[in-house]
Parts: sequence; C-alpha cells; structure tokens
Amino acid sequence: MIDLERLQSIGLAPGPAERALQALEGGDLRGFVHELLLHGLWSDIVDEAQPQPQWMERWQQLAANGFPIIDTAALQRLLDAGVDAHDLTGVVRSAQILAIYNVAQRLDYPALGLGWDLPEAATPHLACVSEAAPNATQPLAQRLHALAPELLGRDPSGRFGEPRPLALRQWQALPDAPRERIRTLVQENHRAQAAAMWRQHVGGELRACLNAVDVLKGALQEIR
Repeated sequence: MIDLERLQSIGLAPGPAERALQALEGGDLRGFVHELLLHGLWSDIVDEAQPQPQWMERWQQLAANGFPIIDTAALQRLLDAGVDAHDLTGVVRSAQILAIYNVAQRLDYPALGLGWDLPEAATPHLACVSEAAPNATQPLAQRLHALAPELLGRDPSGRFGEPRPLALRQWQALPDAPRERIRTLVQENHRAQAAAMWRQHVGGELRACLNAVDVLKGALQEIR
C-alpha cells in the first residue's frame, strides 16, 4: 500500500508527495513515476549542511563497509592538504548536478547520441506500464514525461542548480541571531548597516562587506 506517509518517508517533500499520490490514485502512472524519478535523481546529491557537510562521513562509512566506486583516499588527501570542505562540496555538487541533468536528458531522449534530427516515428522513447491494470491482457504503455525541463526547478536548495555563492555560505554559517538580523537588514535595504554587521561577524574590508551584502541580497531573492 502506497500512501502519503510512505512517500514522505523516502524523502519526498509534501508537495511532490501529494502530486505523486494524486497521480497514482487517478491512474496517471507516468505522473507517479515522474515524481519518483525527479526525487530519485536529486536524492543522492551531496548536502550543504553547516557547520560540516554530512556527505563526507557518509561516503567514508560506505567505503569502510566495502561499497565500491568512492575514492575516500583522494578525499582524505584533499582534506589533509587543507582544502575547504565547503569548497569541495560545491565542486562535487556541481559535478553531480551536471551528471543527473545528462542522465535526465538520456532518459528523455534515449537516442540523443544519434542527433536531434531523427524523425519522431524513428525515435525511441522510454515508457512505463502497470501490470496491475484491470481487464488488460496487454498493459498500455505510457510514455514518460520529460524530466530535464523540470529537473533544475526541483533543486532542494532553491537555486536551480546554480553554485552556492560564498556570501550565502558564510551567512548560513552564522549563529541564528546575527544571521536573522542581517537577513532583516538586507531585505529592508539597510545596506550600510548590514555591511557593518557583516564586518563584525564575518570580517573583511568594508568594500568586500558591501559586496557580500549585495550578493546575499540577490541570493535570498532567488531562493524565496
């Protein structure tokens, strides 16, 4: 039995979980599969948690348990060399998003490598079927909805796949009180006051603090 609780237990946010359940209950199998695929593509993208991303420990645990592919030795060398964990997270996240976008395109257009000029009748597409369809000796195949056009819009960070600006990362790392105070000042267009508070809690020259506040304002507007 698939219900809302079960869908949310695998990590679907309330909105996508409700859409998936409505599609399933309404007999829209491809709508249901669409939500599961979009969630699945994003589910293993590395986290940006503060103060320390959790994916590194998870990867190390997987490798210690014999999981292949993960190069934890290289990861440790980078950290030992002083590479910032959040910079490394940004690079890994960008590579993963590029990979899942390419996967989404291949799922949408399995013959993409043959070019874009194939006639529709000669172009293969992926479809889904339900073997539980009532009174159907041969279940009807439903072509999958395109994934790539929606993929970046499902970015849990709200940034549509864009890298996290340094100013946003620094702001997210602040304690609750100064973080929320800076947010309020930025949103109320008190640029100088926000920059002064930024300088107090993050540091830097005044011009750099003003620039950081400007970047933060743009980032906060984009992820609302």
